Amino acid sequence: MPLIRPQIMDLAACRYVVRWRQRVRWILLLALAAGGAVGCRGAVDDTAAQRFAAANQAFAAAESRQQFLEVANRYQEILDQGVLSGAVLYNQGNAWMRAGEVGRAIASYRRALRFRPRDPQLAANLRSAVSATAVPVDSAPVWGYLFFWQNWLSYPEKFVLTTALLVVTLILGLFMRFPAVGAVSRRCALLSGALWTLSLLSTGWDWHRFERIEHGVVIVDEVIPRKGNSENYEPAFTEVVREGAEFQVLARRGDWLHIRLGTSGDAWVERRDVVTY
Repeated sequence: MPLIRPQIMDLAACRYVVRWRQRVRWILLLALAAGGAVGCRGAVDDTAAQRFAAANQAFAAAESRQQFLEVANRYQEILDQGVLSGAVLYNQGNAWMRAGEVGRAIASYRRALRFRPRDPQLAANLRSAVSATAVPVDSAPVWGYLFFWQNWLSYPEKFVLTTALLVVTLILGLFMRFPAVGAVSRRCALLSGALWTLSLLSTGWDWHRFERIEHGVVIVDEVIPRKGNSENYEPAFTEVVREGAEFQVLARRGDWLHIRLGTSGDAWVERRDVVTY
């Protein structure tokens, strides 16, 4: 007599595995697409690479302030093509510094730091630029102490790590269905899932502060922040704000920006006096 019940159980198990495979396949495709979108962002084509090499040669040959300004603008042309490269931003910051544009240099260095967080020379140049302005630096936020590893990986690397941990967690979840390795897979999946959660939070914080918050730097010697979007308004602070002061953009209104200067408070400044990123 045929064994009908075991066959039915085997068929149900096969259907279960097929459904799991389909679900995992779609999740993996979405995860890899998200990671790939960030990885492909700012890819350098041959034209941009040639422009970058030419700009580097011009930087090496530059001697005057005007020449360094031209070199910095050549790097900007590469960035305007949609290329987001830590090397381009770092070299642009160096060109701005040699041209005496400390505020613009700080902005370039800050952007480069997102892609090259472990570059000691970049960190040293940024500290030098900030110290040259004599502008006090605000203390790190609470999140900076909780996620103390935040600057160990670049912005794109965090997306790749988060995607990889998700893939590992899903694969371990599949192995949990096999009795021989179920217990070990469960423990490993819990660990991988915890790491994925931390990585996801870390990546989300970067996404929020880099994509959702607009930053800026004062690029003129002195600027008088106002209480409104006109020079007819009274000064917002008792002292002027000097070149190199960093802020967050809250709103835009015509040629004016509503900004937040760290713990100093909110004010309005003209767009021509600052650079934003």
